[in-house]
Amino acid sequence: MTIRGKLKIYFGYTAGVGKTYTMLKDAHQKMRMGVDIVVGYIEPHTSFETMELVEGLEVLPSKIITNSKGQFYEFNLEGAVLRKPQIILVDGLAHANAVGSKHEKRYQDIEELLAAGINVYTTMNAQHIESLTNTVTDILQAPVEEIISDFIFDCAERVELVDVEPEVLIKRYREGKIHNKDESDKLVKGIYKKKNLDMLRELSIKRTTERINQVCNWN
Repeated sequence: MTIRGKLKIYFGYTAGVGKTYTMLKDAHQKMRMGVDIVVGYIEPHTSFETMELVEGLEVLPSKIITNSKGQFYEFNLEGAVLRKPQIILVDGLAHANAVGSKHEKRYQDIEELLAAGINVYTTMNAQHIESLTNTVTDILQAPVEEIISDFIFDCAERVELVDVEPEVLIKRYREGKIHNKDESDKLVKGIYKKKNLDMLRELSIKRTTERINQVCNWN
């Protein structure tokens, strides 16, 4: 009988707080300890510091999906199951896969990895938790498209809150470290005003604190 893998979520109140950076730093530490760890998929980041951390780690080649909308590079689930490392990094838990992928959502890919006995490190933002989406929509006055069940969040083996002060995050945006400069300026002047970031941050801290460890039936 295969022992189910364990899920660790690096959780933040929005993009740019350092979730992927922290996850990659931890991966290097695990590798130095002799753990068999592989990068399954990392979302492209503007931050040079984040992408630089991919170097030195084993990286699983992406799967190319071609459909009517174009060509997409997605997480190679089949390759990951075949490689079967002790731990695999798969960025973007709430990501919607390109049409033509085995599963519609990335969390379904991760569920298959866990069922195969592979431990998974992943990332997500507060807006993607189902119970928080309405509140986040009210704060940002913008719709949330990628949503996952609270069950996945609550039943993860571990959730690590990755947190920075909103002032630090705004500085990162203005320096173009998260998106390109023009897009970042629009976000800071629009939905990512400090008062909105303060509310999102409070929401993520509260939700992390409220998370209940429970015996979860994954069958």
